Amino acid sequence: MINISTKQLRIFVAAAKHLNFTRAAEEVHVSPPAISMQIKEIELLVNTPLFIKEGKTIQLSSAGEYFLNRARHILQTLNEAEKVIKQLKGERIEVIRVGIISTAQYFVPQVLKMFRETHGQYKIILDVRNREQLIDLLRDGEIDIAIMGLVPKEIDTKAYVIGDHPNVFIASENHPLAKLKKISPQSLNDCDLITRETGSGTRAHMESFIQEHAIQPNIVMEMSRNESIIQAVIADLGISFVSRHTISNEIRNGQLKVLDIQHTPIVRKWHVVTLNPMSLNRSVELLKDFILAQSQLLLAALEK
Repeated sequence: MINISTKQLRIFVAAAKHLNFTRAAEEVHVSPPAISMQIKEIELLVNTPLFIKEGKTIQLSSAGEYFLNRARHILQTLNEAEKVIKQLKGERIEVIRVGIISTAQYFVPQVLKMFRETHGQYKIILDVRNREQLIDLLRDGEIDIAIMGLVPKEIDTKAYVIGDHPNVFIASENHPLAKLKKISPQSLNDCDLITRETGSGTRAHMESFIQEHAIQPNIVMEMSRNESIIQAVIADLGISFVSRHTISNEIRNGQLKVLDIQHTPIVRKWHVVTLNPMSLNRSVELLKDFILAQSQLLLAALEK
């Protein structure tokens, strides 16, 4: 049996995630030489290289890929066991860690406020990231619940549908396409396009649409914040593809126009996503059920 500590497992997972010992050291709050020393010790314990050096970069070996999956599973199991034991002892888990994609911040904070009004004993830690970052946080046990559109296939999760999530193309009121009806997707070939960053669920939906319709718009800007994209479109710097739930005020105020592109809106689903353990702890189950019960009315209001 391999005699390895949970600290060593966390160090290995951090090193594998970043493929950079300096960034891994920052995450687990040790020095880079300590990371290197621990990795060498782990490799001695398993009697095989877990990383391969390629010049100044490192990559996981085949054994490292396998060991990473097992290490994450062990840490997830220990984390869940700790929570269940606390519950069996009668201890209340008062902190719930929630991760959301940036487009969800237009309705989730209101739901969390309503939850706290009736369950004030709980403290909520809210983390806003893009989809890929949320998957990492969920997989590593750093959040209890994720609210996102695309359900991750990379990890074993349970997903619960909240409601519809329409995505649309938008332009300023002055854009040439703003007053047209039944616009062909091929018309986008002539447009400057402002997009979300790679790793965003919205970007993934947009790329699927572009590929499906064989169009090649001119991507002129890439931004990581919805607010920045909205302001750029209002300034007539280009069109964009966004969640309909992020632009209610701008549509109401006449600053933006939803373009009548054929085969849009692209309607996906909002999901509450958790890891797939034997059981959720009671506090997370309570919040999950509350989000499912309360979110649809707020989403409907955002589409008006």
